[in-house]
Amino acid sequence: MSKEIPIWRVKYFPNTLEQICGREKLKGRLNSFIKSNNFPHLLLAGPEGIGKTTIATLFSKAFLGDLFNPNFRIVYADIPLTSEERKQARTEAYVSKSKIGSLAGRTITTPAFLQLKIKPFIQLKVFGGASFKILIIKNFEALGSNQQGFRRLMESYGTNCRMILITTNISSIIDPIISRCQLLIISAADYTSFKNLILDIANKESLIVKNKTIELLYRITEGKISNAIDLLQLSSINSKNVDLNKLYDNLISSQNELIRSLLLLSFKGDFSKARELSRNIQASYRYTAHEIFKLLLNELLKLPLSTFSKCKLIDLIANADFRAIDGLDSDIQVSNLIAKICYFSEFI
Repeated sequence: MSKEIPIWRVKYFPNTLEQICGREKLKGRLNSFIKSNNFPHLLLAGPEGIGKTTIATLFSKAFLGDLFNPNFRIVYADIPLTSEERKQARTEAYVSKSKIGSLAGRTITTPAFLQLKIKPFIQLKVFGGASFKILIIKNFEALGSNQQGFRRLMESYGTNCRMILITTNISSIIDPIISRCQLLIISAADYTSFKNLILDIANKESLIVKNKTIELLYRITEGKISNAIDLLQLSSINSKNVDLNKLYDNLISSQNELIRSLLLLSFKGDFSKARELSRNIQASYRYTAHEIFKLLLNELLKLPLSTFSKCKLIDLIANADFRAIDGLDSDIQVSNLIAKICYFSEFI
């Protein structure tokens, strides 16, 4: 295992579009866009964790080349605005009467999320000699009723910026948006490509992995590469021979086991160790505070606690999740929750 990058999903993360596992037809279509130096708005749909954002980002890097950084942005539609951002939106929505023009003294009705997260980027001119800017919007379905406003932005700024919309639920997206995009369905990698990738990793990490083990790994992870690599690494900790039994034994362990350990350390009142573990989890898997809270809630519901204890702990997690909207540092928000759970552990 590499000392510099101990997490295999990071170590073997694709750096180019060609390194994406399988999906040859999809990569061929995207490469045709790159060669023609043009593409329409795109809508990428597929299950969670299948690689939609990775594919969109690597495609954007290949398309923009050296001009990637100034002409690219990714926005998460499911992350609500902070109180400061909402206040800023209200301030910017009003056009002073001292201004010249037909909007003077009026209030702009553009939804706050679009006004703050989308318009500032797509309005700016393209930097350098790029054909246009690229904006990725993840979890696009979370825009809800704001999709109508977004449609107007697509029409107004489409020549300056191409949008790549990512969703797990295409039925939640309005037809006018779908009709303005080229739909790309992102499916799991085919088994042959998956097998070749796992064998390559096994060779580099000096593992013994049989075909039946790879078949099981493919089925239980539904072809999701990151999940498969995580489980493979977990199963190889005590032995270089990864067999069916080790996969079964470690299937329920992986990331959720770390979250469960975090909870148990907090219940013991060991704040220092719990905080250290939470920082390792955030650094290794790049979880946000909101993702940590969701995982903690899922594991909490599995524990044999009294109804009173569960209700109190759920309330602590809910409050922490709400405060994290305005927080700038995930580690501070998670540490604050851990401290409160450690304190409450005296009454469990």
